Amino acid sequence: MFAVVGLMLDDISSGDLPQLRLAEALDARTKQIHYPPGTPTDVAVYTTSATDTQALVARTKYREQGEFLVFLYFNEAAVQICKDAGIPLRIVDRVDRNELPSNKETVLERSYLAPVSG
Repeated sequence: MFAVVGLMLDDISSGDLPQLRLAEALDARTKQIHYPPGTPTDVAVYTTSATDTQALVARTKYREQGEFLVFLYFNEAAVQICKDAGIPLRIVDRVDRNELPSNKETVLERSYLAPVSG
């Protein structure tokens, strides 16, 4: 599943974008020393071009929830890391991978092994 996150003009103009904060949180966590054995988790965030017809359809679909300029698609791992790091997300919907825009653009893709405190 992917969370559809809507960004408004104020979000964009403030520069305090959730995808940037997520990347910073991942960078900070990977600098920690202790890691558990195991398989890394894939963290992914996608978007569409603002002029793409799929972005226009999404704006219409979610219009009742706000005047969104951009939509981001956070996978469950990205949503959980944002939650753990206190990064607020305005989630307007949840979609399956097959419902992602066909011409999505990658904003962030990383394999992430969660560090253990200690």
